[in-house]
Amino acid sequence: MNPLFVLFLTLLSFAWQGCRHVPSGTMKSDLFYTSTSSLRQQGDLYLPEGPGPHPIAIVIHGGGWSGRDRSDMNDISRRLAANGIAAFNINYRLAPEHRFPAQLEDVFSAMEWITDQATSLNLDINRMYTVGYSAGAHLSLLAAAEGRPGLPDIKGVIAGGAPTDLTLYPNSPYVQKLMGASFEKDPEAFRTASPLHQVGPTHPPVFLYHGSWDKIVAYKNSTLLVEALQEAGVKVELHTRHLEGHILTYFREGPSIKRGVRFLQSLE
Repeated sequence: MNPLFVLFLTLLSFAWQGCRHVPSGTMKSDLFYTSTSSLRQQGDLYLPEGPGPHPIAIVIHGGGWSGRDRSDMNDISRRLAANGIAAFNINYRLAPEHRFPAQLEDVFSAMEWITDQATSLNLDINRMYTVGYSAGAHLSLLAAAEGRPGLPDIKGVIAGGAPTDLTLYPNSPYVQKLMGASFEKDPEAFRTASPLHQVGPTHPPVFLYHGSWDKIVAYKNSTLLVEALQEAGVKVELHTRHLEGHILTYFREGPSIKRGVRFLQSLE
């Protein structure tokens, strides 16, 4: 993962956010999903128009697990809501102050909060999804693969530019910040934190999109996951973004999200 990614994404996002807008229904901002009142454990809830009950997606931003925030996923959240899927767009605790699995535990806390609030918000927790890009896609896939007792099972995933195998990046400063140890010292921890190595026959269906020219998170991350899911008999679809890199695929996510929504709707 190129260290210039976070800086470049920051500069581009400010220029782009004013150009992208998709209508949606109601938004509830700055909702704490834990009792700690931490700003890194907040989310914005985008509710579709209509009475519901609405399916719900936990939406997770990227940034190398160590930067960025949920504002990066505002447009994707609006697109989901415009297509009838409520979106809980969350922040999570960042590395290196918080090591893995703190980020994954925050995703589960957000799922728990949504489950507790589902009746009052008219949400259908039997149609719960995870959606993420880059580091957020990694967390989306892990949450779906692992699950938690007492929480709803994730029914489907949309994951863009996902680092699915952390063992491919033994020297990445971002991965080492996340894990708090080198690959050489604890290779099993890297495998445990890799969605590719958590695939099994009960894994929920997955829609992937990835730039074929991605030099930050190699395209093979998605092709390897496709192969593993297919071998396990899990429904999977990969939308290849030809001649696009990691950042361009993020900023031009519209066609992929449209396909991803159709994929999720086909599961119902």
